[in-house]
Amino acid sequence: MTIGGSVDWKGNPIDREVHGGVRAAWFMYVANVVMNMVIVPNLLNLVTYLHGTMHMGVSSSATTVTNLVGATCGFALIGAFLSDSYIVRSRTILIFGPLMFLGYGLLALQAYRPSLHPAPCNTEADLSSCKEVHGRNATLLYAALYISAFGDGCIRTCIPSLGADQFDRKDPSESRQQSSFFNWYTFGVSLGGFIGLILIVWLQNYKGWDVGLGACAILVLFGLLVVAVGLPFYRNQVPEGSPLTRILQVVLLLRSCGCIKEQES
Repeated sequence: MTIGGSVDWKGNPIDREVHGGVRAAWFMYVANVVMNMVIVPNLLNLVTYLHGTMHMGVSSSATTVTNLVGATCGFALIGAFLSDSYIVRSRTILIFGPLMFLGYGLLALQAYRPSLHPAPCNTEADLSSCKEVHGRNATLLYAALYISAFGDGCIRTCIPSLGADQFDRKDPSESRQQSSFFNWYTFGVSLGGFIGLILIVWLQNYKGWDVGLGACAILVLFGLLVVAVGLPFYRNQVPEGSPLTRILQVVLLLRSCGCIKEQES
């Protein structure tokens, strides 16, 4: 039976015994922890990378990271719009999430190849003598950052919503489970961030940025695989089309019935 417009990954009516519930939400729990092992430490440690490896000034590095955070939030709006209007949330994650993997893969490649970043120098002693990243290498850096931000935004907005979709709010038992899901989801953000701040930051600072960023790319890929494995168990909300179209239809209907009159000059 269909619950609240939900279907399975093939577009068929769902079966309560197979689709949704805590079992399906567990895939979101795991993916959430894994993704935040990547997201949280890089938000905090990326300034060090831009300043120490790319030889950008401290203020420029901080501004770049701030702009990146803002862009991620903007991309999250795009992901939310697409998943609500045209593409189910699970597919939105699997379509745009690989961009996050690609972005971190490019960052790892740039950190690994000496020809793709400035030569090492002592930024603490005299930054003016250090050559800041420029030209094609700067283009690669910003492309990698914003590609990963686009995938990050889509993942952030879709994982909690997809997890909530696994529970029927009209069912008292499942409604309580939905509330519990958000508690565990918030805990997963903290747990993933805690593990990442220990593991990923240690790898980046002591084993090299290429190793740390490469590990991030692998973790993102693992998180996407977890989401993909859960496809047969998800309840997917059927997209209802663009909300802008429905708003325009209402405005046109009101004007046609005379409820809205043009202002007389």
